[in-house]
Amino acid sequence: MIRRTRVEVDLSAIISNAKLVRSLVGGAAVFAVVKADGYGHGAIAVAHALAKARAVGGFAVSLVEEGVVLREAGITAPILVLGPSQVAGEDEMIAQGLTPVIGSEEDLGALVAVARRRIDQHPGGIDAHLKLDTGMGRLGVAIERAPELAVIAARNGVRLVGAMTHFACADSDDPADPASMTRQQLARFRDASATLVAAGAPITIRHTANSSGALWFPEARQDLVRVGIAVYGNGRWPHGATPRQAMRLVTEVAQLRHVEIGASVGYGATWSATRRSLLAVLPLGYADGLPRRASGHAEVAIRGKRAPLVGLISMDIAIADVTDVPGVEVGDPVVLLGRASDGASITTAEYAAWSGLSEYEVMCGMSKRVPRTYMSEP
Repeated sequence: MIRRTRVEVDLSAIISNAKLVRSLVGGAAVFAVVKADGYGHGAIAVAHALAKARAVGGFAVSLVEEGVVLREAGITAPILVLGPSQVAGEDEMIAQGLTPVIGSEEDLGALVAVARRRIDQHPGGIDAHLKLDTGMGRLGVAIERAPELAVIAARNGVRLVGAMTHFACADSDDPADPASMTRQQLARFRDASATLVAAGAPITIRHTANSSGALWFPEARQDLVRVGIAVYGNGRWPHGATPRQAMRLVTEVAQLRHVEIGASVGYGATWSATRRSLLAVLPLGYADGLPRRASGHAEVAIRGKRAPLVGLISMDIAIADVTDVPGVEVGDPVVLLGRASDGASITTAEYAAWSGLSEYEVMCGMSKRVPRTYMSEP
């Protein structure tokens, strides 16, 4: 039995977006960020599709567990673990062939302990990347401490083959502004990575750019770019680029109800009919990823037209006013996010704006109880 409500993921769109990014960033390697279950798209399916198409050079996750899941699913490409180290997670990272990112002195200490225990398996040392805090203020070692940590790492079996940072404002900074926060961070990173090399760190990979950094700041591309939101067809793209939104949220009309003038709908009776109306009952709600805050703002695409949602969105039900949509029937497909077969489209940015959310929250907020259907598998 297949639920009427489903998230459809177009894997060919994800592959196309990754290749488009690759064409725009020159010779930099592209790593697809598949943390948070591939931003709600399904990390295993996304990684397999991208790997099979040879569209990216590797993947990035936040948690050790996320990397392990990919390895157990047969993904052999390089995987960076970007998040902070976790108790006993270092052993698992190295055992699974994941590349750790060191973001604190504690991270380094834990990895040194693993390197000592595993010296027989890794006589040349354990490879890791060092994260520098250039202004984001969350994770990363202080720039002034980096050279000392590089020396400690080298003496204790940890090879710092990569150096990275993360941008705070790349998605909002003006690329034409030479004094932007992004360019300030880049300048700090260049200086800091040079001091790391001078301290003996065998750095061969430098990476700073997230999606916006990669697409809008050419000098940020360096050796590798970590692309998340752009791979899924969202975010801030240069003019002329044609990404394809990979996620669709689709349901079907479960019931049709005629209501008279003055009749109310939903909790709190926040909406009442000002005319005789035809309402479509949709079998999804905020438990599925349609935020309650979208009440009074959201629209759906049905039979080539837009129709407003009316009343408060509840946990399992939303109501669309289809009075002005001719011929609506029970079972008709209804698109809440993405492109309909008739060409109507609701973008992730629009869906997010209805609820005061970000595009990231929309994608990651699609409930696990909504089945994923994969389209256009390569």
